[in-house]
Amino acid sequence: MVDVNVLVGGFWILLGFVVLVPAYLIAARGRADLHVHYDEDVDPAYVSRRAGATALLMGFAMVGYGAHQTFYGYSFGALAALLTLLLVLSTLTRRFAQGWGYRSD
Repeated sequence: MVDVNVLVGGFWILLGFVVLVPAYLIAARGRADLHVHYDEDVDPAYVSRRAGATALLMGFAMVGYGAHQTFYGYSFGALAALLTLLLVLSTLTRRFAQGWGYRSD
């Protein structure tokens, strides 16, 4: 029988990779148009750099939490920290895609 922590940890790792694939395409390949909140008036290089890096951080955080739960078990503090981090980073990546902080000099 498989331990529940291994199943849930594997779920978070899989979810992290689901986020990492488009994040990689946005950050490394310059595909800013893949971001759902992308504003056409903002430079795609800016969006790729900022929103892509933020999305990569979200994916790595999910993979890291999944590995932590798989090997060490459930931790309420780690899950709360992950969910808070995902909330903050998803807000940041949305704002970066809409041009927050962008200056068209």
